[in-house]
Amino acid sequence: MIICLPNGTVIHHINANYFLDITSMKPEDVESSIFSFSSNFEDPSTATYLQFLKEGLQRAKPYLQT
Repeated sequence: MIICLPNGTVIHHINANYFLDITSMKPEDVESSIFSFSSNFEDPSTATYLQFLKEGLQRAKPYLQT
């Protein structure tokens, strides 16, 4: 999965197989804070994808400031 700007600059990416691996783990087994599970969602895939998108937005801020 890739988040990129209209000009093709890659802002954030994650390998789909890694995403599937990390979302199949139990929340207590996940060591990385980047892909931690949120208590707001019961589905680990949704929580992890939301975190991926949030990090992508944070990384895009320097490119979007004019």
